[in-house]
Amino acid sequence: MEAQLGGRLSEIERKVDAIMASQDDIDAAVAQINTTMTDVAAQVTQLGTDVTAIQAEIANLPAGVDTTALNAAVAQLATTQANLDAAVGSVTAIVPPTP
Repeated sequence: MEAQLGGRLSEIERKVDAIMASQDDIDAAVAQINTTMTDVAAQVTQLGTDVTAIQAEIANLPAGVDTTALNAAVAQLATTQANLDAAVGSVTAIVPPTP
């Protein structure tokens, strides 16, 4: 009977160790997600700042300079930023709070 209990206890301890190891892996993954999200959010902010600066420079070009292609590229960049903003928001919404 005692040997049976000892065996069961060992089995329970192995399972608890596996659960704890899994939780450590999950905690590390959550920490990495939070770090990545912070970095991506900073990049999105920088992209917005850069788009605004480029648009200001375009507006200050002398008359007669053909900026058609540049305006199209900036518009595409602004669309990319908007899509990235939405994607970041979606991921941020599912990131659990730091324990």
